[in-house]
Amino acid sequence: MGEIIIANQAFSIDAKVVNFRQPPGWDATLERCVNPGQPCANNITPYGAKAKNTGARRYAFRPQLRKYGKNPPLDATKAVIRQFVFHHDGCWSASMCWNVLHNERGLSCHFLIDNDGTIYQTIDLAFMAYHAAEYNVSSIGVEFCSRGDANKDPNAAEYRKRGLKRTTTPCKINGHTILAYEFTPQQYDAIRALARGMNRLLPNLPIEYPQELPGKQSWATMPSAFGYAGFLGHYHCTARKWDPGPFDFKTFCEKLRGSRCFPLWTGKAAPASGERPVVPEESGQFRQRVRDLYAANELQARGGFFPVGPWGEYRLWHGGVHLVGGAKQAVYAPFAGRIVAARMGQDTPTGSANFVLLRHDMSIGQSALRCFSLYMHLHDELTEKDAVALPPWMTKDGWKKAGGRGKIVLLDEPVEAGEQIGRIGLAGPRDARQPQIHFEIFATSELFASLQPHNWKVIDGSAGGRICDLESVTDPIDANHDQKLSAEELKEFNAKYSGKDGPLDDLHYRVTYCVSEWTAEPSWKDALTVAADFHALSPEQIQELVDEQITPTLWWTEEVAKHCKLPVDGVVYHYHPVNFVAFVNARILEAAQQSPDVKVDAREAKDVSTLGVVDDLGDESGESAVSDADLDERDIYENLTLEQMLDGYDGDPESP
Repeated sequence: MGEIIIANQAFSIDAKVVNFRQPPGWDATLERCVNPGQPCANNITPYGAKAKNTGARRYAFRPQLRKYGKNPPLDATKAVIRQFVFHHDGCWSASMCWNVLHNERGLSCHFLIDNDGTIYQTIDLAFMAYHAAEYNVSSIGVEFCSRGDANKDPNAAEYRKRGLKRTTTPCKINGHTILAYEFTPQQYDAIRALARGMNRLLPNLPIEYPQELPGKQSWATMPSAFGYAGFLGHYHCTARKWDPGPFDFKTFCEKLRGSRCFPLWTGKAAPASGERPVVPEESGQFRQRVRDLYAANELQARGGFFPVGPWGEYRLWHGGVHLVGGAKQAVYAPFAGRIVAARMGQDTPTGSANFVLLRHDMSIGQSALRCFSLYMHLHDELTEKDAVALPPWMTKDGWKKAGGRGKIVLLDEPVEAGEQIGRIGLAGPRDARQPQIHFEIFATSELFASLQPHNWKVIDGSAGGRICDLESVTDPIDANHDQKLSAEELKEFNAKYSGKDGPLDDLHYRVTYCVSEWTAEPSWKDALTVAADFHALSPEQIQELVDEQITPTLWWTEEVAKHCKLPVDGVVYHYHPVNFVAFVNARILEAAQQSPDVKVDAREAKDVSTLGVVDDLGDESGESAVSDADLDERDIYENLTLEQMLDGYDGDPESP
């Protein structure tokens, strides 16, 4: 175990870390040379003849946090960091790397990983290290110890002399084939442990990697990496660099974030072994799993359809679907994400109101998206005596400290794809109660506009409040054309069109922009009173319905919305959750089939010195590590409030 420093606070991670408060005292904030390999000018300024930074400081305050000086708030610091840039140093050891960065060139990097896997932290993550020029603002960086180009040192005599063993592997970066030294197993173990720690502690740093196609790693400089969030190499930022060489970001991220899953087993019974419903790579099996998931809603559920029909009646907007399964059957996260809110121990006349809300930040090819997935009507885990059987998130400190029966708990707990998040509970009116969950996916913006081709179509239902008054949605279902929907009409509509092309499949691709059913406003009583669907009920009966069946399920409060970065009014874009999961995974499978990985031929490798690219040792001036703006440090964020930073401010205000 070691400790890393964020905003002057120490956090334990499961890795061997030596931070700047410990010997050998590699502290990048010291405005002088430290353990120099040769004398520095006045023992203060860098001694490299070509160094761009000729001043005493090897770091800067992040622009968004400059108003706080050396004591920025932890939450604001965590909100700012969105990128983790990987480098290799071209050096023999972390000691040599430290000397080159700090003493020779006036640069810095948050972490150095030595040949044996020891992680050295040289600067607080709250501060801006000089490692990736324009991308320093919102990033942290790590230097892997490696000589890099194997053609430069073909015999690796120094590696052997130092008792190290390095294999070589070819890589193709920005079209250049390079024979590179692989990182050591200890270094791979170290970066995995460090990444897990960063994922736990930094909520805006998702486990993602640059992609040229869905699920296909990009080995080229990104057109613009400023809006990207996740892990990336220095060559993704600038074509001048080729570090970190052969690092396989795709494999690295996929091992960290788990296996993409369907939310529960459908069709045949779940395996007794507890096997997860992982997304199959074979297209036929994949399509069958998707059909089974649709059937668990459209042919088996007695209510809860998309985009209208909670409990199978009325024209009320319904943002998700009800999926039928076995009582206490496991429910899984389909994608990696973070649990941001949850409730356990809430029962109502319509069954369980327990829920888990996840936030997902992910990429589909070059398109980044953020969405939320909701799982309502979960089994009450607080009734179970065996704590070992609890979902992992309920064993963590966040829930232990804040959890309570029926209480909405705000969390920030990372979960892997395929991790169990709960179990199916009982829900539904007393005459139609069955084991089922409400599964929903929504977003604060339209997610697929940049993806072509696609069939998703946004329909704006925000003006109608709680009631769907759009004939394009209701007419295909309303068989008797009485401007109402009945459970029987929905049942017949599903039975007729499920698994076929037609109006039901069209609804699978509708994106409804409307108010969430989990908000208290607009008033449920007022909405139901004026709706033709409820004219048969007296005001007293409507009030009783709201009090018993609706109010106990609500969770979208102002406090929850601000914590999760959701609109307080609850108006969001809802996607058919089964089709959403199917669509994302189908894109990844299609890309793998259409563009299979091509093995890089080592015989084509050329000496890096002939290619016009460099690693960090080769960049003698540090041009790729520090920018003019870094050295200028104008306080262009002086009017930015802490609340704006916590809300995830993305752009620069105009300079004063």
